[in-house]
Amino acid sequence: MSSLQHLLPKRGIWTDQPALKWEDALVSGNGRHGVMVFGDPSHDILIGNHCRLYLPQGNSYALPDMAPYLKEFREIIREEGYEKAVSFYYQKAKSLGYQGLTMSDPFHPGFHLHIETDHQVYQDYKRSINYQTGELTVSYTANQQSFYRQSFVSQDCNQIIHALSPGNYTVYLEDYQNKQMKQTSILDHQTIHTHFNYLHSAGGYDIRMEIIGEGVTKLEAKTGFQMNSDRPALIRIEIVPYQDVTQRMVVKRPTVKSEDYHTLFKKHCEIHEEMFQRVQLNLATDKERIQPIWSLVTKAKQKAKITPVLLEKMYDAGRYMYICSAGELTPNLQGIWTGTFDPAWSGDFTFDTNVELSITSALSSHLLEGLEGYFRLIKELMPGFRENAKKYYGSNGVMAAIHSSNSGRHVHWNEEWPLHLWTCGAGWLAHWYDQYYHFTGDKIFLQGEVVPFLEDIVRFYEEFLIEDLDGTYRFTPSYSAENGAADNATQDVAVAKEVLTNLSEAYQVLGYPSKTIVKCQQMIKKLPGYQINQEGALKEWLTPEKGENYNHRHFSHLYPIFQSREFSEETNPTLWKAARIAFEKRLEAWLMNEEGNTSSTHGRMHAALCATQFHMPELVDDIFRLLVDHNCFYSSLMMSHYNNQEIFNVDGNGALPQVVHEMLVDYSHGTLTLLGAVPESISQGEMEGVRLPNQLKVEKMTWNVALRKVKIHLMSEKDQEFKFYLPLYPEADQNQRTIFLAKGHMKSVEINL
Repeated sequence: MSSLQHLLPKRGIWTDQPALKWEDALVSGNGRHGVMVFGDPSHDILIGNHCRLYLPQGNSYALPDMAPYLKEFREIIREEGYEKAVSFYYQKAKSLGYQGLTMSDPFHPGFHLHIETDHQVYQDYKRSINYQTGELTVSYTANQQSFYRQSFVSQDCNQIIHALSPGNYTVYLEDYQNKQMKQTSILDHQTIHTHFNYLHSAGGYDIRMEIIGEGVTKLEAKTGFQMNSDRPALIRIEIVPYQDVTQRMVVKRPTVKSEDYHTLFKKHCEIHEEMFQRVQLNLATDKERIQPIWSLVTKAKQKAKITPVLLEKMYDAGRYMYICSAGELTPNLQGIWTGTFDPAWSGDFTFDTNVELSITSALSSHLLEGLEGYFRLIKELMPGFRENAKKYYGSNGVMAAIHSSNSGRHVHWNEEWPLHLWTCGAGWLAHWYDQYYHFTGDKIFLQGEVVPFLEDIVRFYEEFLIEDLDGTYRFTPSYSAENGAADNATQDVAVAKEVLTNLSEAYQVLGYPSKTIVKCQQMIKKLPGYQINQEGALKEWLTPEKGENYNHRHFSHLYPIFQSREFSEETNPTLWKAARIAFEKRLEAWLMNEEGNTSSTHGRMHAALCATQFHMPELVDDIFRLLVDHNCFYSSLMMSHYNNQEIFNVDGNGALPQVVHEMLVDYSHGTLTLLGAVPESISQGEMEGVRLPNQLKVEKMTWNVALRKVKIHLMSEKDQEFKFYLPLYPEADQNQRTIFLAKGHMKSVEINL
């Protein structure tokens, strides 16, 4: 980069102020390392992150053996209700040594690197993220000279790379002084090697920072260097975690000659940019794209609706988050970034909605390598999931915890939050295993990964479910995530039905014996039926005595709509109507109610995913507007959990591209839905590369509502036929028309609306 010019990113953001807090820093990552850059000219801070850094707190993760008390627990539920039963269960667990609701080990930063200069007064300041390349850039003028700083996290060499223009710098590593780990450093030539030893486990991590520049001398009072360089300087950083000190791999000095920034960046960019460009959404002009981010936000607020250019950037930010955060593992609540040792909800993997939302668009965005980290994480947590099933319910198979980091054991519950009653988590996690097969057609994955996981879940159901006198299964205990306990929560039934249906279909595809298929189908028949209340709404609990609590941020009972696609308006119009009424009740009581129980980005995203299915474009527009009006993102466009930038969380980022995909093009039940929920504010545009279930690919799609035209170019990896459906345009000339798509051949269809 020329020190005289800051190239403003067309695909990205820029602002004219440094970050004042870590949540507002520039962010980049490669799925293993993450970096956050404040960008302050006089005292900059680089925060390094790694997906494996969860600080052991010394808490016990031993599970109380509650299985012997399950029968009594259920009897109390039946005779005295859930409140008495949960109190009994909790006190019994405490008597067995359970320590009460326990947070998972928190996600924590790997290092804070401080870079100081004498640039107290500066002008022409800009800092930016280029989503397309993963590069972070800071530029300004001080002392009548131009300065710049550039950073990225290499997809090639797996290091954090930071470049500094010629100048005088003081570079030092912060001493964390954390009581739960010990930090020791050695300075060798121009290298800082720091060792962090966790005090409550045998694990820890090492950091190696190589300072490549001129005039480098050691500091006396701090862990770092003074640098006076007439040439650009480079800092290369690597974090290496270990789980046991005996397996510790000390970061070694590179055996090859250090490469310059340009060479390192080019190698990285070839990988990152290819991933980013697989899918493209084009809603704006380049002139619009290079405006500062807060100017774009202000204009959207003034118009009281999302603008095409801001939606395009939010969409790009969502895919950027996933590319940066998914790889070795999957994004946690904060993606791959944190600047605090005390993040909300430990910054962990929260499985009752947040992880699922963060990966929602991975398949449609064709970022399959990110899901490899998701599958790896589930395997690593599986021993804890098995222990949960055995200790809490005396069952074989698996039961997922709601909160996990270093362990899959479920210790995050008490009387107020009886999260141990939520047993459908593993089934929800399995949704993406099955979807991976439907997007890719990979039968090896189906047989080796999907079927074993589904069978484990079914093993749990076989021993956990009890039968009523008429032979119908009963889920007891049962819990609708964070909204209350009663038998037969609708999501429990919906997830079990999806698991059994997917397993049955997998058996058929793979040619398993018919008895295995029949067994699944018989279990499906014994599941309780969905219920509709007196208001015509799908009930959240399938028991007459439990009423509805519409004022809530979770949409669990609408799982058949936003996730499993169990039924549609065509396949079951009665349930579809009831689900829509239940949804509208939630909108009135929570989403559009200023007295709603909390603000919640994840709740808004699930509402948007439902809105795409119910073909409600005005509501999609309203949800986008709510995110803007309530300041639900930082300058990087990473989102916040609550309104007004409260709590850095990325689940909304992961979900938003999927909302955009579904409002434009969606596939289920042999139907390709076009423009199913496109709001008036996004009346024209172009999209490329989106993947759909059944091995469909949208090579390109253009739409212009004013001209009443849609054109779509489709490819398929197998022979198939489906019908077009344009619910907002019943007079469209291709509406309800069935077409055949041959394997490997592109079909172009132009539609008059």
